[in-house]
Amino acid sequence: MKNKKFHVNYNGFEGILFEGNGNKEKVMIVLSGSNGGIRISKSEAEFYGNNGIPALALALFKTKETKKDLDRVPVEYVENAIRCLKSAGYKRIGIDGTSKGSEMALLAASMFDDISLVVARVPSHFVSEGLISEGKSKHPSGTSCWSYHGKQIPFAPYRSRKFDIKRMLKKEKELHIITFNREKDVIPESLIPIEKIKAPIFFISSKRDSVWPSYESATYMVEYLRKNNYNYPVKHMACEYMSHATLTRLPVIYKLAFKTERNESKKCLEERKRMRQELLSFVNAW
Repeated sequence: MKNKKFHVNYNGFEGILFEGNGNKEKVMIVLSGSNGGIRISKSEAEFYGNNGIPALALALFKTKETKKDLDRVPVEYVENAIRCLKSAGYKRIGIDGTSKGSEMALLAASMFDDISLVVARVPSHFVSEGLISEGKSKHPSGTSCWSYHGKQIPFAPYRSRKFDIKRMLKKEKELHIITFNREKDVIPESLIPIEKIKAPIFFISSKRDSVWPSYESATYMVEYLRKNNYNYPVKHMACEYMSHATLTRLPVIYKLAFKTERNESKKCLEERKRMRQELLSFVNAW
């Protein structure tokens, strides 16, 4: 399968395009989360490509051409990718974001009408404060995760000002930071204006999420859109066993990171298989 690379200096974003079946009727932009880099988004974009659907793995931060940290990442990356894909002849553009990538996906879809389908995996309904890494620990940046035209997107700040990841892993035996993510000061300005999205939305959440309350966020957004007479289809797959890592292919390290992936491995495997089927059904029906 062919793929094509894009660069910030030339295209305004960094990414890898999997051409799928070569048809240009539709294409997905794929975003990963606070892990940064492009490895996870590349794997998920490749999943689409292997199933005939063109997909662009888009880097947000922590690559050679992007910022080191999840801090004021430009929404222009998505905007520029849309422009580039349209100029290449793609007719419909969808977006699929996981975890922090879901924030960017929902935010971008609320800003750019060219996005005509949204997949938000383990989503958040508001924009959060950014994170800066220091060794094996992270601390809030004091700034937004995202920016547009050089201005920060309003965000909900953390109350805790330092996360000792090593100590947390030793204590909880998993990546367990949901307490920090439940305690944010969510201001009205930080809420993502999902009612402005003009596209079908597929929410995928986890009731076992130990990173942040994705099930509660997805449930809130489904209800909010219903009350606001949203004119497009909305679907919510609430996973009973899968972890925060709602990925089509689970890297081994995530079995170490999440208890449910170790303790309920067979059920997670079955649920992940169903998620893959639901994803393809949703995107193919678009």
